[in-house]
Amino acid sequence: MSKSEDALLSEMRDMKRLLILQLLEGGTPQNRIASMLEISPATMSRLLPKGLSKSMKSGD
Repeated sequence: MSKSEDALLSEMRDMKRLLILQLLEGGTPQNRIASMLEISPATMSRLLPKGLSKSMKSGD
């Protein structure tokens, strides 16, 4: 894979992370987001910063 393809894939992953964070901030449940993005909840959790999902569930 070329450097430009690697950069594009990295940018797309970052955009997906931002979308997930926006949806979570808006109150969309993680399972619903995973379903919308056609990914597993485990994959979605790996896209999030560590500890984020726990802090959002507790309302911190």
